[in-house]
Amino acid sequence: MPASRLICFGETLWDVLPQCEFLGGAPLNVASHAAHLGLDARLVSRVGADNRGHRALAEIERRGVSTALVQVDPTLPTGIAEATLDAGGSANYRFPAPCAWDALEATAAAVDAARGAPIVYGTLAQRSATSAAALRTLLGIAGWRVFDANLRAPHDGREAALAGLEHAEFVKLNLHEVHAFAGWLGTAPTPAALRGALLADFGIRSLCITEGERGARLWHEGVVLEQPALPCEVADTIGAGDSFLAMLVTELLGGSDPAAAMRRATRLASFVASRTGALPDYDAARFRA
Repeated sequence: MPASRLICFGETLWDVLPQCEFLGGAPLNVASHAAHLGLDARLVSRVGADNRGHRALAEIERRGVSTALVQVDPTLPTGIAEATLDAGGSANYRFPAPCAWDALEATAAAVDAARGAPIVYGTLAQRSATSAAALRTLLGIAGWRVFDANLRAPHDGREAALAGLEHAEFVKLNLHEVHAFAGWLGTAPTPAALRGALLADFGIRSLCITEGERGARLWHEGVVLEQPALPCEVADTIGAGDSFLAMLVTELLGGSDPAAAMRRATRLASFVASRTGALPDYDAARFRA
């Protein structure tokens, strides 16, 4: 499993808030944090040949993520997420369609980069048959498959979610997703019960569940961990889960002890939640002490 390269597959989009817009999408957020933490993070995504697409490419490169695998669609627009925040700082989204990341392809360059590499993927980019087929191709040759469900209504149906499990080796869910998957799999909506169902039905041995203010749990390589949350004053939760996953995956790929990896992931996620936006500036070494 140890590797210095990480492939992140899926949507690149602009989060459009009432007061501003900023570049996002879970795969890009994970890649950006992983690059900041020292991995060779490569994004397989697609933007439009429009102003937002040009700005996205420049911003992705500024974040230290290669754009070599980011495709440019000649007709479809760069994706956006129209976001609103509730009183607790949590975001709700609307995703206009179709857009560029609905037409993702398994290009020769993407296939070459993904062969034997760890790959992070979710459900949103599977809303189109074209992008879902490209993902299946890359999953078939990847070295370690990390499924971050990242369910986003209205594209949070059973079919794409369970399809993601078919290839997964490591699964990351939040509590809302635990309830959704438990319903689909006919098990009790508890982390332990769901873990048993994932092992029995899909052979998945590694599972991480983030539980907000209650912390996170990890089952990985025979280790069971419960990591308390760190208190913080929440600015917004956008990208906090992505930063958690990026740190956790980066640490595990680097051979860190799972307990240390969880502590560091929790520290980074708490910091990101205390700042506005998914990618606040930070000193990576501070969160690895």
